[in-house]
Amino acid sequence: MKVARISRRGNAEAILAALAARGIDRRQFLQRMGAAGVLAIGGPALLAACGGGEGSESTASTPSELFVDNWIEYIDIDEAGGYPTILKFTQATGIEVNYAEGVNTNEDWFGKYQPQLAAGQPIGIDVAMITDYMAAKMIRLGYLEKIDKANVPNAVNLVDALKSPSFDPNRDYTLPWQSYFTMIGYDIDQTGRELTSVSDLLDPAFAGKVGLLEGYTDTVPFFLLMQGKNPDTATVEEWVAASDDIKKAIDSGQIRDVYGNDYLDALLNGDLAVSLAYSGDIIANQADNPQLRALFPIEGFVVGTDNMLIPKGAANKAGAEKWMNHYYDPVIAAELAAFISYMSPVNGARDAMESVNPSLVNDPFIFPDEATLAKAHIAPVFTEEEENAVNEALAAAMGV
Repeated sequence: MKVARISRRGNAEAILAALAARGIDRRQFLQRMGAAGVLAIGGPALLAACGGGEGSESTASTPSELFVDNWIEYIDIDEAGGYPTILKFTQATGIEVNYAEGVNTNEDWFGKYQPQLAAGQPIGIDVAMITDYMAAKMIRLGYLEKIDKANVPNAVNLVDALKSPSFDPNRDYTLPWQSYFTMIGYDIDQTGRELTSVSDLLDPAFAGKVGLLEGYTDTVPFFLLMQGKNPDTATVEEWVAASDDIKKAIDSGQIRDVYGNDYLDALLNGDLAVSLAYSGDIIANQADNPQLRALFPIEGFVVGTDNMLIPKGAANKAGAEKWMNHYYDPVIAAELAAFISYMSPVNGARDAMESVNPSLVNDPFIFPDEATLAKAHIAPVFTEEEENAVNEALAAAMGV
């Protein structure tokens, strides 16, 4: 998962100011839009959406309309509150986009739509961005449409490292949106020192000021690394057993809480001194929050990918494929990466970055070198039974 909180926050204030001028206050805005509110592209369209009643939202897409569901603030946005690369998509295809930020955690999103998917019913979403392990589960359950690659010629630009994941070896059902590093973020004003290791999460000096992430692929690997084990090759029994150490850390009061995307707010407002974090979040917020640090622990870290996928029964499958093709244009990919600071999966994006933002061409978080990637770990793809065992152990440890 995945936020560029401060970049979007300043623009959100401008949007709210514009809304206020129309007699719509912050609370009304949040009530009408919600965490997963549909955001039509562009400032004027957004204001129009806020001006309608509850019956004003469309519930089904058409060939000229596309419903997209993504993580919070995981796309480029301009000062007017519009989405530049989405606008370019609409200009190129004639397809209007209803863009929602309905993914807070993979588990919550899947739990919300699983009953409809299991019943063979469309969920009203044409394309969504879901992390590897949950995408694997959806493939296994038959919940995804197969991508017509004739509609996605730019897919040839996919970087070699991401071409053949074990859960989708031919990329028949998924195409990476962005890859990300799960690492450690911290507030040096609170820690009083630079951090270096995963064991810093358990430093008694930070008791009650440490955050963990909900997903098992985001948290368990770090406790395996503390034990000197390789998350890539650890057995499912070792993954399950690592939850015992997580439970001890929570029960001892070392851990303040377990978070979804909201961990970043806790880190920014001072509730947390240290947290497991997503690389792009920290980097995107450092300009306005210079106390933030991004740490690749000496023991290693986790690399994951959020994938574009098409839920079964999507009303605008062809439009979803055009969306995928659009974001695999190297220039569009560079524009996206320049704003959200995540690792681009698109060959050619680095060259295009020369004209988009030359200062980012050598950014290790967007275009990591081999030395950085050598310390990256990718969580194994478990069978459904194994995944259930790991999830159940972690849920018990976290008390959820």
